[in-house]
Amino acid sequence: MMPITLALMALALPPAASTPIAAQDLLLRVGRTTDVFGKTLQAVSCVETVLQTKLGKDGKVVYRQQSVFDYLTVIQLTPDDVVIDESRALIGTPETKSKTDDNKVSLMITNGFPAFEFIFHPLYQNSFEYSTPELVEVESKRMLFVRFRQIHGARSPSVLKLKSRAYPLEWEGSAWLDPQTYGIVRISAALEGSLVEIGLNALTADVRYAPVHFSDDTRLHLLPAVATIEAETPHQHWRNTHTFTKYRQFTVDVKTEMGAPK
Repeated sequence: MMPITLALMALALPPAASTPIAAQDLLLRVGRTTDVFGKTLQAVSCVETVLQTKLGKDGKVVYRQQSVFDYLTVIQLTPDDVVIDESRALIGTPETKSKTDDNKVSLMITNGFPAFEFIFHPLYQNSFEYSTPELVEVESKRMLFVRFRQIHGARSPSVLKLKSRAYPLEWEGSAWLDPQTYGIVRISAALEGSLVEIGLNALTADVRYAPVHFSDDTRLHLLPAVATIEAETPHQHWRNTHTFTKYRQFTVDVKTEMGAPK
């Protein structure tokens, strides 16, 4: 098994064609939004469906396993880091489908990606460079588009766990934000470079967030909807898809103190 776990972390890329808001102002606003997001995420539970697939050389699925869980997240904020703990309680028996006779199929385990937007959290902004935001239209909706790239050697928000060792991951990618609320609608990233020295040729992650409304709350919350993670080694190719539905709200008492981005 190959587990991938997430931990997250500011920049100067070429200016974009349109600048509806300065990059630093955007970081301040989205930083507040991600802080609220973290508090909301750990105040809800949901149903998570995890589809783990192994792909053949032609890109077709040779093995798949689908599992359904009762899911919740606990987020611990320290002055230097964010610790994300996920709790999963299996519902029923996993469903499998195989086109191979191999009874020892290795699957990838992916954790932490619902909180992928913590790349914009104040605690991690100093580890990334961000482009000047530009206003774009996506499916007839106006959004803010921002590119990001992790500063080489800076504290990483993600690690790859392999054979009892943890390898920090460095990301570069794009994010689409709601221009009214500065909530993140989608964030897509790939490994900056590769980790061929440990056999990882490519790693991508795409997380989409959707509005969720709770009966006793007039606000709409952007919460994880679908997270797709894909990884390739010289001889293996995996794709995991996490789908989050049926959000339920419960009460927690969490106190945190956040500092402004440096």
